[in-house]
Amino acid sequence: MKKFLKYILYILTAIILFAIMFIGYLTVTEYNPNKIETININNNNSKKFELNKQYNILNWNIGFAGMDENIDFFMDGGKMVLPSSEEQVKKNLDAIGNFIKSKDSDVVFLQEVDENSKRTYNFNQIQYFDYLLNNSSNFAYNYKVAYVPYPFPETLGKMNSGIYTSTKFNLEKAERHQLPVPFKYPVRIANLKRAISVSYAPIENSTKKLVLINAHLDAYDSDNSGKIAQTKEIINFLNDEYNKGNYVIVGADFNQSLTENIQNIPSHLWQPSKFDESKLAPNFKLYFDETTPTARLLNKPYIENSTDTYTFVIDGYIVSNNIDVVSVKTEDLKFKNSDHNPILLEFKLK
Repeated sequence: MKKFLKYILYILTAIILFAIMFIGYLTVTEYNPNKIETININNNNSKKFELNKQYNILNWNIGFAGMDENIDFFMDGGKMVLPSSEEQVKKNLDAIGNFIKSKDSDVVFLQEVDENSKRTYNFNQIQYFDYLLNNSSNFAYNYKVAYVPYPFPETLGKMNSGIYTSTKFNLEKAERHQLPVPFKYPVRIANLKRAISVSYAPIENSTKKLVLINAHLDAYDSDNSGKIAQTKEIINFLNDEYNKGNYVIVGADFNQSLTENIQNIPSHLWQPSKFDESKLAPNFKLYFDETTPTARLLNKPYIENSTDTYTFVIDGYIVSNNIDVVSVKTEDLKFKNSDHNPILLEFKLK
């Protein structure tokens, strides 16, 4: 009996030591970016935006090409942790890429783009879109963790993911701006560090800039404190840029309902809080298409119009009033290759 207890003690000691060493490893390797960092611009074009000319933007959370119609997700009340297969991820990515290419948009905002992550079989989606679009582009990390040890036993593992911006036009500079992080140590060390990417585009015959902002706010923050703080910081930044005389467009997955019409979702499942449009300054307006959902809940595979299939309008734009918005439209792709639908915005700089 004493021998048995000794073995148990040894095993428990080994487990505790391993846990301490693992937390120490994640602490040492934790992604700790500066508040503002310059990010690289790839394939920078020379062409400039012009006043009074119509342009279009495509904004899409592509769900790392792993969240297609057949997927559920453990954080949304489903069971799956990782995509079904490498082949399925590549199939989704090609379908997403073909749709984006077909729209030939002047600006593309993508969220949940992976670079060398376990869940996407270490495929570099940044390089994929750079090659596909051959535009001025930049990328900012939202998730950069050596190993996410959750859930157990099938874990998320290595995670490198973020927001990708592409445009046919010249970018003078691009920056990553760190947003408030709602998670405390030690949860923080293996969690998201949300940011906005800010791309400054020159305008022909003007000293003003077109400021293109790509954002993806927190989803699973308790009591919505993270996304509320993040939204406030983004709004303050928008006001600063507008006061400089610049044109400003935000394309985002806000993870907040943009409409008053919110489905009656069971309390144990994730549901979005309401975006507080009253916090926007009079110089800005929220734009979205309320006729078509932009995202679905991943509590189960997608079955259109079934009683426990839940959809939201949580993706859209914030635009300054020195820009004429011609139209905004969500493309209803039935969540075939992503758990979000793309939103198209047409605009003119006054």
